[in-house]
Amino acid sequence: MDSRFTTKRIIISIVSISAVAFAIYQAQNSSNGNDLNNVKEKKSTLYVAFDSKIQSGDPRLIGSDPNSQYIENLRFLPLIGFDENGKLQNFLVDEIIPITNKSWLIKIKKDIKFSNGSNLSAEDVVATYNAIMNPEKSFPPSPRKAAFNSVTVFKAKTPYEILIELKDPDASFLNNLVIGILPKEAILTAGPNKIDNLGYESGPYILKKADATSWLLSRNENYNFAEKPKMENLNFKIISDSGTRYAALIKGDIDLAQNAIDPDKVALIQKSMNDKFQILSAPKLATTYLAFNFRDPIFSNLKVRQAIAYAIDRKSLLQFRLQGQGTLAKGMFPANNFYYDSSLPEVQFDPQRAKTLLKEANIQDPIAFAIKVSSSNKSTVEIAKAIAANLKDVGFQPSVEMLENSVFLDQLKKGVASVWISPWVGFKDPDHLRFVFATNMVAPAGGNRGAYSNPNIDDLLQEGREEINPEKRKIIYDQAQQLLSAELPYVYLWHSLNIAVTGKNIEGYKLYADGRYWSIVNVTKN
Repeated sequence: MDSRFTTKRIIISIVSISAVAFAIYQAQNSSNGNDLNNVKEKKSTLYVAFDSKIQSGDPRLIGSDPNSQYIENLRFLPLIGFDENGKLQNFLVDEIIPITNKSWLIKIKKDIKFSNGSNLSAEDVVATYNAIMNPEKSFPPSPRKAAFNSVTVFKAKTPYEILIELKDPDASFLNNLVIGILPKEAILTAGPNKIDNLGYESGPYILKKADATSWLLSRNENYNFAEKPKMENLNFKIISDSGTRYAALIKGDIDLAQNAIDPDKVALIQKSMNDKFQILSAPKLATTYLAFNFRDPIFSNLKVRQAIAYAIDRKSLLQFRLQGQGTLAKGMFPANNFYYDSSLPEVQFDPQRAKTLLKEANIQDPIAFAIKVSSSNKSTVEIAKAIAANLKDVGFQPSVEMLENSVFLDQLKKGVASVWISPWVGFKDPDHLRFVFATNMVAPAGGNRGAYSNPNIDDLLQEGREEINPEKRKIIYDQAQQLLSAELPYVYLWHSLNIAVTGKNIEGYKLYADGRYWSIVNVTKN
């Protein structure tokens, strides 16, 4: 790939594309401009850009879709959450009392109300988690079930106390208690994704309206967990085309775009529009990777995977395609994570070595395959095209297949993609490696979408899960990461930054490492 870009060429290209997108956006919205302007005159609504649709608003059915998770806890309070640095903090939990290394007594706060005015109790918590662990036969299986496979007891001891017991010790278990709580009534009566507008929310906002283009949330007037949010309404506008998202931001139809504006556009805003917009950036719990499907005999061949790894010019991609908005990845964890292993080898860009490895793979026919990506993120699409060019240079015959995000995720779950690019976002604990690489976590049971399997990895990841001592855990996970680095189920690309673009009239927004929108309750719009 020719990586000799110039700033002038990039900016000219950006301006041209932006002008086209802006013209299209204005044309699309000209018929309802008056209505939109009338709404925008109301200072009570914050408009937020999402790059793909929200898969589910039902805590029982929310999976790995980040946008669904982001909306979830604005509507339904969890037992625990995480602060801006990704550290555990109590929400509904008042106190966690360890009993043994595999059991806890959890006390929850009293007098927290659902939006229908009823009090939230331990019975509601137990009913919510039981619906995930042991759903009714007529109810679809929850994507969250695997996190609770070791639970033997999850019961209410008193109206505000819960006893949890596991089969085996699990140092990461408390991190899983992030599920938004529904009333027991909802569990007993509401079908899948049939929980809206029924007074079941306990969070700062309630859902007023949802369709394929936007989710409108309004302030929960019965919210008593903390101070009520300052903005009366949140309108999450789902705009899948990156150019249209950018045009909406520039026009003023979007107040906040978090990780939803392409890096080149962020650079342009920073360079020439900083009088109108502010850009926030902070570390993010996110790792972008290229993954392989081990069901495909081509990609179960280690030399093929190694050839692909050495063929990718990650440094140039990060510098020119992502405008330097991230750091190169050697493994799942960024350098500021306790479980980062500094001794992991960094795969260098070495096209000649890639050609040699491909020849040693001894595959007679040309290796043709599609790199699958979600079409919702233009920069990922462009990166996939650049990687495809790298791979062509060493003898592969790749193409890039862009899929609507829900179709993309469905193909990953079904194991029909051979090679794909995607990020993992928001993981807090090294047990994430088990979710992604353990044999018993092959999708849909977990996040092992490529059906990778290694008994040694399984043993190490289970051992790490059960070890309570952080220093001993780190030794175990270092060993696991070294093995994974040698076997290359993933080619790690980079750890991206959290980037939010807001209008200058927006105050009080703060970035969270896991990408969630907790601070939106403090936002004001001037």
